[in-house]
Parts: sequence; C-alpha cells; structure tokens
Amino acid sequence: MKTKYIIYTVFCLLILSGFFACNERININTEDSPPRLVIYGYITTDTTQHRIRITRSTGYFSTSKPEGISNAEVCITSPGEEFVLSESPDEPGLYLTKANVAGRIGETYILHVSVDFDGDGQVEEYESASYLPPAATVDSIAVQPSSLTMFGDLLEVVIWGRIPDAEKNDFSFHLYRNGKLVNDSLQGFFTENDDYIPGKEIIGLSVFYLDQENEQSHLKPGDLVTVQMEGITHEYAVFIRNAQQELYGSDPLFSGPPANIETNIRSLVPTPDILISGFFTAYSKNRASMIYR
Repeated sequence: MKTKYIIYTVFCLLILSGFFACNERININTEDSPPRLVIYGYITTDTTQHRIRITRSTGYFSTSKPEGISNAEVCITSPGEEFVLSESPDEPGLYLTKANVAGRIGETYILHVSVDFDGDGQVEEYESASYLPPAATVDSIAVQPSSLTMFGDLLEVVIWGRIPDAEKNDFSFHLYRNGKLVNDSLQGFFTENDDYIPGKEIIGLSVFYLDQENEQSHLKPGDLVTVQMEGITHEYAVFIRNAQQELYGSDPLFSGPPANIETNIRSLVPTPDILISGFFTAYSKNRASMIYR
C-alpha cells in the first residue's frame, strides 16, 4: 500500500507541475522579413491574353493586397517565337500578351523579366523555363449522387478519357458551373498523377465532390458543368502541393516551422539582398461539358 501511495503522490505532483511549468512570459519576434520579389504566371494552349504578375510581398500580418511593380520589361520566348508583354493600364504589376497568343505542346518556354526591384537605378534580370506537356483527352463527364452519404448531400463529378503515352504525367483539374470557376482558390486546386490511373484509359475517375448545401457548388437543373483537365509539369505539381501544405499548416501539430516555397525563378546575376518567390509554368488544357438534369 505504501508503494502505491508513493507512486500516486509522484503522479499527482507531475500533473500539478505541468500546470505551473509553462507560465513564463515568452516574447516572440513578429518583425516582418524584407519584402520579396514575387513573379507568377503561365502560358497555356488556350488562345488568349496570358498573364504574368509581378508584385512586392507584404508582411505576414498585413491585410493589404501585394503591391504591383510597374515598368518591368517582360517577354516569353520559345524557338522561333517571342511574345512581348505589356503592363495592364488598369492593374499595376499585371503584364499581358496580345489576345492571339497560344502555347504549343512540346515546346519549352522561357520567361525573362527585367526590373529595378530595389529602386537603386540598376535593372535586375530574372529568367525561368517550363516545358509544355501534352494534354489528356476528356471525352465525357457525368454528375451523379455520391455514395459518401456520411459527409452530407454530395454530388460526384466523374470523367472518361485518355492520358498521354508519356512515361510520367501530372495533371490538375478545374470545375466550372455556367462558365464560372468553382475551385478558384489554392485550397480547391486539385492535382493528380497517373499512378492512380491504371493503363492509359480514364474510366469514371472521380474528380470533384459538390456539396449541395454550399451555394457556390450547388447545382440546379439546366446548369452547364465543365471539367477542365490540365497537363502540368511535375515541378509545378510539387510547387502547388507544397504551397497547400504551408497553407493548411503542419501535421503533426508540432512539426517543422513554415518555409518559403521553392521557386523556379532565377536571378541571372544573383543579388543577395533581393529574395525571390513565385513560379512560371506552361500547361496544356482539355475540357468537356454537360447539362445537369
């Protein structure tokens, strides 16, 4: 009995010490790091105005929109082609190609940016390159009740088609309802690779679950539903997944601290005082639509 009493007493003391061991005040330095140069954009197989955005990062606790950087020189080149981008008159830091530009599958595109980011009168040069991978074929799509009834009133969007014969393929998916993008945030960005597609045929692959109690994803009879499937580089897929991981937070809770996502933007003459973030990529598109009944 005495031994049990000693063990019980020690156990209670350990618990009590836990309540009082963490009452020391800790001052955490929340000073912002220096602003970063952020370059983000892409070229796709759509014939449209392609966009490159150049901004200055804001502080972690800032609620303001990142500042657009004007007066940069921006171009995208591939063998035999050069697209010079012009800054939007309505949005500083947004650079646009002409409206008749389309990327070609199998080409490697190089983004070149000249900008005086630090305002010292000397222009810095940055480049990035991306291969434009082949597109998957999306033959048809369907919307059906989901068997995952434990998660609420869900509709399941499935697709049929074929993936390219390349040895390795990565894809991303976007869903439109009546021409409006449904998964328009990083949280809703869905990437996949062909490890989950047996053979090269896509047969009833589930790509989206639509919560019918959510106004944004609720479908009504007569709605036009479109699934867009993009052929992306593996590097871009990793970039998106890493960004999502930092957005969602660490798992387990006390694992490593947040980190800056690796960029493929490179300075031609490295300037230690200028930090760079962002990504440039090229990707192909294919889509299929249906009317929801």
